Amino acid sequence: MFASFAKFADRLNGFFGFVSGLAVVCAAGLIVAEIACRVVSGGSLMVSDEYSGYLMAVSSFMGLGYVEMKGGHLRMDLVDILRARCPRLSRCLRVMCYALAAGFALYLTWVGWDIFFRSLVRGSKSVQISETPLALPQAFLPLGSAALFIQYIRNVMSEVWSAWS
Repeated sequence: MFASFAKFADRLNGFFGFVSGLAVVCAAGLIVAEIACRVVSGGSLMVSDEYSGYLMAVSSFMGLGYVEMKGGHLRMDLVDILRARCPRLSRCLRVMCYALAAGFALYLTWVGWDIFFRSLVRGSKSVQISETPLALPQAFLPLGSAALFIQYIRNVMSEVWSAWS
């Protein structure tokens, strides 16, 4: 069971990591297109600032689980001595930290879903010229947070599994 959950979490966060990178590339392309438009015609695309902001938010949230999977989030690891001298205590502290982080990610998923759903139901739109439905960029908040939650649960399971094997 753990192996299939771990595989699911790895694939999900691998895909979301790809989406995160693609969002950065698209934002860069949009900025380059805006610059080219201004140089060539003196005009503007009118949405590049807004949409590149949305794409950066997409990149941030969709990349959360992927970065955790790769061990890229900042950690204050002041207990290196503890790891060598008391590995069981160190593992226990890691499980507790992962569990707390999973709780935070679950809460963020719930709040993100609420924000997304309210925008969807109310038909909220951007105040910019594009009048983009806000539910579109806000959908990535609960998706990315849920992926981070899944990754933290995978980390907890991995720590517990390796302790028993």
